[in-house]
Amino acid sequence: MGVRVKLRYDKHIALYRHIAEEFRTRIAKGELPPGTRLPTVRALAREVGTTRLTIHNAYRELQADGLIESVVGRGTFVSPQAQPTAQPSFSERLEPDSVLSDLHRLQQAKVLHNLALATADPTLFPYLSFWACLESLKPLAREVFGYGSVMGEPELRVALGELLEQRGIGADPSEVLVTVGGLQGLALVCRALAEPGEEVLLEEPTYLGLLGILKQFRLKPLPVPLDPEGPRLEVLEALLKRHRPRFYYTIPSYHNPTGLRFGESKLQRMLELSQTYGFTLVEDDTLGFLSYEKTPPIPLYALAQRTGLKAQVVHLASLSKVLMPGLRIGYLVAPPPLLERFTSLHNVSDITGPPPLLQRATAQFIRQGGLKQHLKQVLPIYQKRRDVLLQALSRYMPPGVHWSRPEGGFSCWVNLPRLFSNLELHHQALAQGVAITPGEAFLVQADETMHVRLCFGAQAAEGLEEGVKELAKLIRARVTHTQT
Repeated sequence: MGVRVKLRYDKHIALYRHIAEEFRTRIAKGELPPGTRLPTVRALAREVGTTRLTIHNAYRELQADGLIESVVGRGTFVSPQAQPTAQPSFSERLEPDSVLSDLHRLQQAKVLHNLALATADPTLFPYLSFWACLESLKPLAREVFGYGSVMGEPELRVALGELLEQRGIGADPSEVLVTVGGLQGLALVCRALAEPGEEVLLEEPTYLGLLGILKQFRLKPLPVPLDPEGPRLEVLEALLKRHRPRFYYTIPSYHNPTGLRFGESKLQRMLELSQTYGFTLVEDDTLGFLSYEKTPPIPLYALAQRTGLKAQVVHLASLSKVLMPGLRIGYLVAPPPLLERFTSLHNVSDITGPPPLLQRATAQFIRQGGLKQHLKQVLPIYQKRRDVLLQALSRYMPPGVHWSRPEGGFSCWVNLPRLFSNLELHHQALAQGVAITPGEAFLVQADETMHVRLCFGAQAAEGLEEGVKELAKLIRARVTHTQT
């Protein structure tokens, strides 16, 4: 039997209610998702050691609450209308894998004010126009349900080439490799450019997903701290002189988690250092199109092409933030020798990228102007949400708390005195219905300051203000307590 029942007996409560409450709790936690087949009355009565009438009564109560339904001849199932309602809790570890797991759970949870997720708002997805692209591919069903090309569907690579051109990058479709989301591109880079035990450069803080991949492939991170304009180049050069890092992972356009936009002079110097010391620059441009005020900074890859510097640059991105994450479409551009290595690894380990059906539909959507129109509609909304978040921080946060002012992307980086013990603030906030991401998870080593990442993309303006207000209450209360 797939579902087991563990009961905590109370002689003052009828047994059938114990059973009903057990199932009710597990459904609320998401442990029994909609469609889960429950044990038959006979089997469950035998397992619990009770009568069939007791089980009938328990199931009748759950059915009256709309949590389960019985289908004649098939059995009893968790109802499609039954959704998780219990508030999740962060784990007790700050390891990248555990925090990523927490964030995935938060995507499905009903948190009152969710400021933890650096994602686009699902209510703004262009479902209908994209669905029309899928429908138009019905006559090509035999083609689009095959394995597809290792490099990615040609139509999509042409469309991605047009997107890259908008970012100032000249890339032939044959120079574009389609990946399953951005993380697969990062994994290919790590496997192709470094061996276990070798060192790689990254910014401090950095993208949480990269830290998980480095741990998986046993690569040693060398952190480069940030100033308001980008990486501290004197630290970067000192590390280059002392070590032989294989590559430097960087997010110049609306850095995740800080939201910073790197200055062009910094980018120029990074290219010069790459040329001098012979390491590869791996730039993540996933957020490059999410610009609210200025033209996004020129990508490193485009700057290298424009200046003629002989730096080796890999440009990678995905459509998860600018379009829809469920498409699982990422892409990378690299010099021919590197691209050949990436493609070879991709072929051996994954055979193909995202489903050809989704690749073809995405290509059509982009080339028909769907992505351009989508961004035109959502960028003002995200900008307003960013403004509401920053205004709320100014209004409610006590002295001593500081934050970044992102010009694009979805993230704001908050710094405060170390008033709370490890993860204490995050647990307290979640208890008040506010989800935040612990900033220490984005660091190689924790420092003397406490950090929080607040995200504004997937939360309506009202929820952002209320969430910041509740968070500020907790911080103010702790400030008052430490001063007494």
